[in-house]
Amino acid sequence: MAMRKLAEKVAVLDVFPKVEIDNQARSEKGGILTILLTCFLLLLTMSEFSEYRKIQTRYHFLVDPTIESTMQINMDMTIAMPCPALMVHVYDASGQRIHLTDGLKLIPAEFSIGSAKKYRAIDNPKYIHEIIKAANGKPYDEDIARDMGACRVYGSIKANKIAANLHITAAGHGYHGASHTEHSVMNFTHRIDEFSFGKLYPNLVNPLDNSVEISESPFEVFQYILSIVPTTYIDYKHNVLLTNQYAVTDSRKAFSEEKAANIVPGIFFKYDIEPISVQISESRQSFVHFLVRLCGIIGGSVVSVGFAYRAVKLFVTGGKEDPHLYAPVHNLMQRV
Repeated sequence: MAMRKLAEKVAVLDVFPKVEIDNQARSEKGGILTILLTCFLLLLTMSEFSEYRKIQTRYHFLVDPTIESTMQINMDMTIAMPCPALMVHVYDASGQRIHLTDGLKLIPAEFSIGSAKKYRAIDNPKYIHEIIKAANGKPYDEDIARDMGACRVYGSIKANKIAANLHITAAGHGYHGASHTEHSVMNFTHRIDEFSFGKLYPNLVNPLDNSVEISESPFEVFQYILSIVPTTYIDYKHNVLLTNQYAVTDSRKAFSEEKAANIVPGIFFKYDIEPISVQISESRQSFVHFLVRLCGIIGGSVVSVGFAYRAVKLFVTGGKEDPHLYAPVHNLMQRV
């Protein structure tokens, strides 16, 4: 008995009164509005779920706080010269020269363009056939390009984290004591599949990746000037990765054999470290936040449509209540 009285008192506090089925009136217009509102809410729910799954990325710039003495350089490129004729060195700002030929892997390969494009790619897809020439000046021939003796240079090496110049040159040209490479063999046509600094992270863009340059002379200098930006990548799980990004400008210059006496032909990557670093942070909306937003959208939409429907009906009926007035809202609330 006491429990019944308590239940009756609690029922007085009910802010969600129910309308008996016998007192509900359904109409064709109300049904159509209910269907439209349900479809609208389904679209909003899908949009909110898509937003919940999306990873937001924020960028924050600050003075480089890291203290590191070395930096990882990753490279994978193919040069249209035999491997024994190539030498790889790094000269840094401290005057130290690091011989990298033995630290990297050099394996014979066939040179092909593949899907690579010239850096600062031209929109015209036929450009590659117009600029490609063999080292002896003959017009481009696809079979010749495939059959050129080449060397794939790839691997990761550690270098001092200071401004430096990475050289890829021909043996005997620019370095004393090395065997001399015949001019007929020299061809610095190259395809870069990867050139990066540090570890990779999702969506990292390395400007030189998948690029190609075609040499027109045995005595040609390809120069890439890179500005390296230290980067801290933090994913949505709060894993931290210290790496680097870079921007690049390039130039090239060919010389005749008569004017190349004091020139060192080759491929040169001149890089410098920027004092400003960038912090890339990923975040994702929490599931609780998603539920709160979803409930707010559904509830707000139902109430708003109910009020709008009531206002229109009152206006149409001249202020008289219509027994069908709340049917769409009641129908939808029962489904929800």
